[in-house]
Amino acid sequence: MVITDDKELPEPSRPDPWAGHLPGQELVPAYLVSRFAAQYRVVVETLLEAQDTTLIGMSYDEVVERVPRHLAARLGPAVVAELVSAESFHLDARLDRLVKWGVVTRWQGQVRTGEDFLRRRDRYQITPVAARLHVSWMQEAAADEGTAADLTLAPRAIRDRLEMFALTVRERRYPSAAAEFQQIIALHQGMAAAARTWQRSLAHALSGGPDPGKQEALWRTLQSYIAMWGEQVDVHTPRIVFLVEELAPLLGTAVWRACARAALAEDAAEELVDVQALRWARTWTALSAWFSGAAGQARRLRRQLRDLVAPWAGNARILMDTGGAVTRRAELLLARAVERAPDEETAWRMWDTATGLFSARHLLLPADAADDHTLSWADAPAAPVTARFREQGARAAVGRRARVVDYSAGRSTARRARAAAVAARADAEATLRSRSGTAFAD
Repeated sequence: MVITDDKELPEPSRPDPWAGHLPGQELVPAYLVSRFAAQYRVVVETLLEAQDTTLIGMSYDEVVERVPRHLAARLGPAVVAELVSAESFHLDARLDRLVKWGVVTRWQGQVRTGEDFLRRRDRYQITPVAARLHVSWMQEAAADEGTAADLTLAPRAIRDRLEMFALTVRERRYPSAAAEFQQIIALHQGMAAAARTWQRSLAHALSGGPDPGKQEALWRTLQSYIAMWGEQVDVHTPRIVFLVEELAPLLGTAVWRACARAALAEDAAEELVDVQALRWARTWTALSAWFSGAAGQARRLRRQLRDLVAPWAGNARILMDTGGAVTRRAELLLARAVERAPDEETAWRMWDTATGLFSARHLLLPADAADDHTLSWADAPAAPVTARFREQGARAAVGRRARVVDYSAGRSTARRARAAAVAARADAEATLRSRSGTAFAD
């Protein structure tokens, strides 16, 4: 079997002056962009699955055995056999490169029997950074609007938990308060993750030109928000804001330390209590910023989805007018006509006709009296402005969008004529072949 090596990715280089102040080169994510990324992901996922049952890593023999088993859970036996026997797959090279990138740790296992001297004693374990990266990457890749369905009642649940948290804090029942606040943290993190997922989908779908895929993503996001907890945010946000503002004067450092100490063991170190109390205080500030104020995350997301309706409807009309594809045929035809114009004056006339940009023409009409030309605009009577013009006058486009010329009927007729010609020619060829061998006179 040929040993292949991936030479597409950069190696650790000399220190960058920027790296003294900012995070520098990180090679752990390199396995996701390699040309052998599929093989690397299989090895990493196999090591991650092994951590559910053992904490001592996997031996080389176990990796060799469990990689095909991991593939067999997704693919058929014939496909697995073909992939494992392919020349591009060499497990030793994949493991060596993962160790070089810092994705996997390798060490030598202990020798307990004489047979250990005759076998390969390498053991492998995925590093914590690589494990967190791969798990978060898989969660983000699999995240969609449906994953937020479990948070349908999250605003109402946060309101209920906040009311119980306020009651327990006032009564100084800090263990119960800590339990309530831990549930608030989980709900808030879930809502924040769902909001980020929706906002990323919206940002991608609104970028560039419209297409059916982006329109479908926008519509799914809008329906998902409305069906899940758009109304819940509107209903329960005022009460959540009131509870947050009411509890703000009571939640000092001493209260947070008491709640954190109640959530930890009795003999927990003071440093750990301080860190936990600080983290909870920051979470409380984030929760307040999520719901409070006109610039809160909940209201901002609601406004973004509200403003989404107009561009979504406009893009849908564009796609329907152009048959599902954004075309620049009209602009190209105009450019071709302008280019073939015999002179510059004719070219400008074509351009003015297509765009409607005609120069102003002043008509000097004879006046009845000389004083008619001395009337200023301040003394002139007011011109009537209709209500319709006040409402619709600011619009740049009036009426329906111009449709592209439909050539479908002509193309269909041409296809039928061509098919008939091909059929006639095939019939003539068959007739000539059938007469092969007969006399020329016949």
